[in-house]
Amino acid sequence: MSPPRRSLFWTIAGLFFLTAVAGSLIQVFVVVGVLRPLEAREARSRAELGAAGAAAEIAALADPITDPKVHEVLARTRERMGFRGSSIVYRGADGLITSEPQLPRRFRSPEQARDSLRAGREREQRLEVLAERSVRRGGRVLGEVAVRRWRPRGGWGSLEARTAVLFVPFAVLVSALAGLVLVRLLVRRLRSIEVLASRVAEGDLSVRIQDQSGDEIGRLAGQLDRMTERIAEARANLERNEEQRRQLFADITHELATPLTSIRGFAETLLDPKVAVSAEERARYLRGLLEEAARLDRLISDLFDLARLEAGASVLHPERLDWTALCRNTADRFRQRYEEAGLRLEWREPPATAWVEADGRRMEQVLENLLTNALRYVPRGGRVEVAVAPSAGDAGRRHALRVQDDGPGVPPGTLGRVFERFYRADSSGGDGKGSGLGLAIVKEIVERHRGTVRAESNDPHGLRIVIELPAA
Repeated sequence: MSPPRRSLFWTIAGLFFLTAVAGSLIQVFVVVGVLRPLEAREARSRAELGAAGAAAEIAALADPITDPKVHEVLARTRERMGFRGSSIVYRGADGLITSEPQLPRRFRSPEQARDSLRAGREREQRLEVLAERSVRRGGRVLGEVAVRRWRPRGGWGSLEARTAVLFVPFAVLVSALAGLVLVRLLVRRLRSIEVLASRVAEGDLSVRIQDQSGDEIGRLAGQLDRMTERIAEARANLERNEEQRRQLFADITHELATPLTSIRGFAETLLDPKVAVSAEERARYLRGLLEEAARLDRLISDLFDLARLEAGASVLHPERLDWTALCRNTADRFRQRYEEAGLRLEWREPPATAWVEADGRRMEQVLENLLTNALRYVPRGGRVEVAVAPSAGDAGRRHALRVQDDGPGVPPGTLGRVFERFYRADSSGGDGKGSGLGLAIVKEIVERHRGTVRAESNDPHGLRIVIELPAA
């Protein structure tokens, strides 16, 4: 029984909700423990300034100090200082109270004053005196200016603090909703990564996440996409290599079977007493045996040589040599064989030497394979030309060897396949005695020398092989 599936959504959402609640509680403590003391300190400072200013103005009033004059001073002070939630009062020596405009201006009788003072004492627990300042003139106390603030019992002490606390539930709700949406989006992106991993595990390498964001999840998705692409390429290479291996085995079996069949046929004919064989026929059969055995030997030798080159087991011995002189000597050795086959082998003398760093024996083998290939496929009366010259557009840094003929050539669409093992174009003809590995060996040797090789059509007909090597 598989374990129950757990979603990361609820885990992250719970953590985010707890974080939002903790943040809101911290906000409450900040309001109560930090903002409230700061607000109280600022209110007391402003109250001290206002009380001092009002006391100085009242002391400077001309006698008699009447209610309208005091009221005007208090109103001016309130407007100047901007007291909010506070009141400014003046208690004279006679006990009568004058206030700023928001409170009763005057108690008209001593009874009203006593009742007001008694009510003020009853409300003393809910009134906070911010500042008090005596009004003095010539050493005599005329009265007292007080700035008070109303504080309800059990309250937070100020309108600003209560507003901040009332904002807490709303902040918690908005934070929780925002957290749920954010986590939902993250989980959706993580789920796309889970889908990719699941489909890759099932063998589907075409799936991609394609997350273009630059954050951590986006970079992880990009790495997974690239990993999947490389896995797909690796699998395609494995399948291609497997197909090439099967084709190679089939080609090797076919190529080995052809000379072995001829050898067995010749041998059975010679050993059959019922078949009358003349001396001339016997010699012809024996020559056929030797030719097929030689063909089989060449095929096996070329297979081993190609295998060693592809595996890097064949060690090169590079040296500084004149590629022009090497190619000229090789062409001179083949000239007689070409004349016997009714072909013309032309050497185009280059204007200068072509120095390269290469294994002389292997580079000689390259030209031998090219000339042998042309010897087999160019019909009698044809022409083969060999030339060494600087590469077009890259003079001084690379040298090029060109071997071109006027034979049947190969179809343009199959030029890239002439370097494959055992490949033979349908229109190329030939004597059928080659191993089909000559051009494949050429390609491996040239590439191990950091060179390039390509096949081109030679107008109006024929084939041109171009080999380029870095100059020494």
